[in-house]
Amino acid sequence: MVMAFVAAAIAMLIATIPAGIVPCREELAASVVAYEFITAVMVLVLALLAQAFQRSSEFELPVLLAVLMYGSGLVYVRAMERWL
Repeated sequence: MVMAFVAAAIAMLIATIPAGIVPCREELAASVVAYEFITAVMVLVLALLAQAFQRSSEFELPVLLAVLMYGSGLVYVRAMERWL
């Protein structure tokens, strides 16, 4: 059962590779979407790994990141506007 969660986490991490290229090459709107996608995937990967290794105390980090994800997206947009 552990291997299924770890395999899902690895597959999700592989999915972030194309999304990691987008902020370097695309417009502001596309880079914001890619940033939000990457942060959402990272939250899910951390939750999958916490479940895989049966450590309930490690669920605090993905929950905290999910709450902070909205604010960090706004900060990212604000920082990217200065470069335009």
